[in-house]
Amino acid sequence: MANIQHSALTDPNLHEPKGASTAASDKVYVADGSGSGSWVKLGPKSLSNLTTNGTAGQFVIVDGAGNFDLATAAHGSIYFYNIASPYTLTYPSAFTKLAPTTTAKGSASNITEGTNARLTYTGTTTGKLDIVFNLSLDQASGSNRDVELALYKNGTLVNGSNVVITTTSGQKHSLSCHADVTVVNTDYVEVWAKNLGGSGDVRVYAMSLLATTSGA
Repeated sequence: MANIQHSALTDPNLHEPKGASTAASDKVYVADGSGSGSWVKLGPKSLSNLTTNGTAGQFVIVDGAGNFDLATAAHGSIYFYNIASPYTLTYPSAFTKLAPTTTAKGSASNITEGTNARLTYTGTTTGKLDIVFNLSLDQASGSNRDVELALYKNGTLVNGSNVVITTTSGQKHSLSCHADVTVVNTDYVEVWAKNLGGSGDVRVYAMSLLATTSGA
């Protein structure tokens, strides 16, 4: 039989990669960097740009440049509750931040749960957060007043997050809203309010602000 160089073999005569005859189904051959390798399930370190297996709870995202990255789902929430002594926002004729002293839920990830009625994103990758607020309030005027609330990011209105309710003095009203907000490191979100009438302080008895990774 004639000697034939392996590089000269054509398709029908090419053999399977080393170890293919005993490799389990759905495994791939991964080089070990030392001239050999093994048949394994594809892991994070085999993906472009990843060098570790990450930590429990992380997920793989694309970076937009043909590579992958590891990310952790962001979440956090704060709340205020005081029926006997509500937070009072002096007649806000223009949008003004609601600033009760808030309590952190204490289980945040990539979010700072501020006592200043603010959630701050501390993640290192650009992402989208689903932001939700819930409030119970009234207003101090004796006549009906339309009160408007909205989410603000870094002091700027989040378009599409506006909600309006007609309030009466002495009658508590509840309302809520949510919006998807794109964030980068240090971006923060708050709830702002204004009274569309001629007078009337806004009194907040209960408030919560929550953030989760959009789609999580």
